[in-house]
Amino acid sequence: MKHPLEDVSEWLKSHTNQTILIKKREQDDLDEVRMLLEFIGYRNGDNCSVDDYIACKALLLHGSGVIITDNEEAPLPDSTFTIPVDKLSRTEVNDKQVTLENGRGVYTISVH
Repeated sequence: MKHPLEDVSEWLKSHTNQTILIKKREQDDLDEVRMLLEFIGYRNGDNCSVDDYIACKALLLHGSGVIITDNEEAPLPDSTFTIPVDKLSRTEVNDKQVTLENGRGVYTISVH
């Protein structure tokens, strides 16, 4: 059986060197990041934290980007956007976007 992240990884790899828009919705909070996706990585449980601040398993999107706020844009720290996949409950992949849902929120990634 295919792992749910395989389709997500394939979609992301097909959009390498393109600008993507990442929307992260947690409860009533919406964060947006625009980045030039250079490559993807995966953290597989080596650096877990007791308080869940650092996810054990995570999809790592690497590239230069900005965090979009109401009035301005700020550089993305460390040129990496991390999506925890420890408690992944849903993945959805189509031509235009990818959606991942976990215990923290819903992440939607589209080509910008």
